[in-house]
This record gives sequence, structure tokens and C-alpha cells, in this order.
Amino acid sequence: MSNNNQTQNFATLIGQGTNVKGDLTFSGLMHVEGSIEGSIVSASDNDTLTISESGSISGTVKAGNLTISGTVEGDITSSGKIEVASQARINGNIFYVNIEMETGSQVNGKLIYQGGEVTPMIGKKPEKSEQNGK
Repeated sequence: MSNNNQTQNFATLIGQGTNVKGDLTFSGLMHVEGSIEGSIVSASDNDTLTISESGSISGTVKAGNLTISGTVEGDITSSGKIEVASQARINGNIFYVNIEMETGSQVNGKLIYQGGEVTPMIGKKPEKSEQNGK
């Protein structure tokens, strides 16, 4: 039974050499080593999607947490944390709350913060007050 921990690391595996065409919904953990052509949506904010170095997704990705080492062609939305490894290649916008990117990773798209209020930039000129116009 000591090998049970290895099988419990993820609930769903798309193995290397496997090609899936169509939209997927998952809960728990999903690990992609093959390729998926279609959208992937997690059932809750606690779910985690891992895309290995050999994994590729062509479609929209919405998951609670993501670890990306492979290729994504499409927009990504995460309500939790996104980890982008150095070998990751992303062509699409990333809608994030918490993101960590390693040196060497490539993102061709916008990073769009989805959290609460954004901390003001230091050195930003304040807008003119309305009292000056009275």
C-alpha cells in the first residue's frame, strides 16, 4: 500500500502521446502530459491543473490553481495561484490573482490582475482635484 501515494497525486492523467479533442471539466487534480484541443474547466477553486513540459493545450483554461511547464494556446483564468516554469510557452491572456513566473518563461499576451484593489504605483501623478475647476 505504500505505492498508493503515487496514484493519489492526481485524479486524472492525460498521458504523453494521448490527444484529446473536446472540452473537459475536472475536479481535484489533473495532470496533462499529452495534448488537448478544447477548453478545460475545473469544478472548484481548490482544483489544480498541471501541464507538464510535454503537455500542450489549445483552448481556454479555467482552474483554481495551475502549474504550467508546457504550452498553452488560449486564455488562462485562475482564482488561486499560477506557477509558470522557465520552459513554459503561453500564447494568450492570463487572468490571475497570484502568479509566479520563472526566468525564461514566455507569455505572449496580457497579464490581467483579478484581485481586489490594486496598490497605486509609486511616482504616479495624482489626478487634479475638482476644486481647481470651481
